[in-house]
Amino acid sequence: MAVPDAPPRIVRIWFSTLTIRPGMWFDGAIVVSTNVASVEVRTAAFSINSTHVAPGVYRFHTRVLELPPLSRRHWYELYIIARNTPGIQEVEEAPLRVE
Repeated sequence: MAVPDAPPRIVRIWFSTLTIRPGMWFDGAIVVSTNVASVEVRTAAFSINSTHVAPGVYRFHTRVLELPPLSRRHWYELYIIARNTPGIQEVEEAPLRVE
């Protein structure tokens, strides 16, 4: 059990895929320290607020929306941002391909 003011830690990240296309489902699970208050999964094109399902466990399940044609067939940086209550954050990055 982490104290509330301790820096947040991202322990493990799982995504259903790192190549997405409009209309498909995109899922993820993020395991963090127990003092994390929110987990955001973000790119330049969209942002997902993950659901807190258990102490230190966040998940999301979302359908990929249609993106403008110029935004497709590109690599983006996917940011996984864990924040504690005071707003201190830890950020991990992953490459995301948008088809």
